[in-house]
Amino acid sequence: MLARREPIDVFSAIQHRLQKIDTMVEEMQMDLRTLHRYGGDGDDDGHGDGEDEDDVLDLDHIELCSFMEQIKSAVQLVRAALQEKVMRMTTNTRGGEDDDGGGDEAFPSGSGHLKSVLESLDPQLKQCALCLAVFPSGKAIKKRLLIHWWIGEGIVRSAAAGKACFQDLLSRGLLQPAMLRPHCHTAHYCRVHPSVRDLLVAAARSFSYFAFDRDGEPTDECLPGTTRRVTLCRTRGSSRHGGGGGEYVTVYNLSQRYVEMDEAWLGEQRGMGTLQLGRWQTSPEHHVEMVRPGGVLGAAAAAACRNLRYLSLRGISLVESLPESIGDLRDLVVLDLRACHNLETLPASMASLGKLEYLDASECYLLDQMPHGVCKLHRLQVLKGFVVASAAGGKKIPPCRLADLAALPLLRKLSVSTGRQLPVAPDDELPRLHGCAALESLSVRWGAAAAHAGGGGRMDLSLLPRLAKLDLRRVPAEELQEVVHPARGGGLRKLCVRGGRLRAFGDDVTWDVVETLRVRFLERLDCEWRQLRSTFGKLRFVDKRRCPKLSSWRCDAQGIWRREEDDGGDRN
Repeated sequence: MLARREPIDVFSAIQHRLQKIDTMVEEMQMDLRTLHRYGGDGDDDGHGDGEDEDDVLDLDHIELCSFMEQIKSAVQLVRAALQEKVMRMTTNTRGGEDDDGGGDEAFPSGSGHLKSVLESLDPQLKQCALCLAVFPSGKAIKKRLLIHWWIGEGIVRSAAAGKACFQDLLSRGLLQPAMLRPHCHTAHYCRVHPSVRDLLVAAARSFSYFAFDRDGEPTDECLPGTTRRVTLCRTRGSSRHGGGGGEYVTVYNLSQRYVEMDEAWLGEQRGMGTLQLGRWQTSPEHHVEMVRPGGVLGAAAAAACRNLRYLSLRGISLVESLPESIGDLRDLVVLDLRACHNLETLPASMASLGKLEYLDASECYLLDQMPHGVCKLHRLQVLKGFVVASAAGGKKIPPCRLADLAALPLLRKLSVSTGRQLPVAPDDELPRLHGCAALESLSVRWGAAAAHAGGGGRMDLSLLPRLAKLDLRRVPAEELQEVVHPARGGGLRKLCVRGGRLRAFGDDVTWDVVETLRVRFLERLDCEWRQLRSTFGKLRFVDKRRCPKLSSWRCDAQGIWRREEDDGGDRN
């Protein structure tokens, strides 16, 4: 006969086992990430931008990862139920071993806790949570896109406030972290558990937040008086939005491939804050086309949508230019043009976007310069896809140079690439980055020809005291010190080098503050482990991929090394 145990002891033992299950699932997810599909040739770096999107899970394995996240979510639900019982036992003088009393049979164990969490949210956090109801359960959602949506609607006033709300939803169990990376403990992606989504859909319906069909799927109805948000959901054909009267705060493209907006209708949307016409999914397999590329946002619509704070054309093809009327969006905070592969020019009127804080033009490969007006965007904090223009004459619009970015006092994140007609950044360009004193994260990508031709200016990191992360792609030099000079005692903590001609880090150079090193697609790099540990004295984490000459490095089968897991000593 088993000895009787106190309930608290039993619950504590169960919690301990649940923690082990959580750890095991995370390890299995890490194993899945090693099956990442490499793309391009040896000198390329896969997909990613400054957010390391090349670390996300391959689509072929997303279903497995989704199932594993469901296991983790179930573990969290069990934990929540146990915590409720423990709390009742400590406050109930009658012993408190009663059951939950039935609860709602439509949801799994622990849903009562989630309901109480949802009901306890303050108005701001509740609005953030209701936005999640339109996304499919189990699908990875980029944190940044959620925050931009919240900024667009005015739910949060800043990216920092959006991050705080995101973290709060995670801690309360309404969001689950997704696609965690081995080198970073911060969740950049999330997903919604099916049971949580059911609760959110019910709440969103009750508040007329969105239109849903009987199965709880969002529809593209925009009936006045029922909801102030429109979702574009048609996967076949195109539709001319919007037919309904009234004013709306959000138009969000969930799955529509061919988008056509009614300019007259947009001209009535004086209260609109979020216009997400591009894709929210990370994968380029989710194709979006503009039916009438010339009518992205006409003069009448731009003049009416003066309250627009978030505009996304992310991943839309056939958009070759933006109209000059874009400058009328004086309240615009976020402009996302990422992966608009046909985009060739940006208008000079962008200089009028005085409130713009975030501009992403990365993966717009036909852009060969940035308009000079970019340096007048004094609130700009994030600039991705800045193109270093050639010095050739005949430019219709004066280009913006790297040195001009010194006029942006708040710029903290910058990604730079060379234009299609400029294989190597001029020697007088990169060194002038020292004027960006607030810069914390920098990514530099040289043109494909540069990786074979060599050349390029050298950056002195001692002039960038706040720089914490440096990402170099297709390095055109054989030694790292030819393109960047480290700062002794500076702030650089993360260094990533992907692709190019690099053979060595440099014999007489030490990177004494770098803690995270990631090297990828460097077929020529030759460096012994002992030499690496001497050059990078404070390394805590190494991530190595497709670098055939680095066999002496003490990385595991996945190319990962962590100092706290190395039993052989720090330097050997």
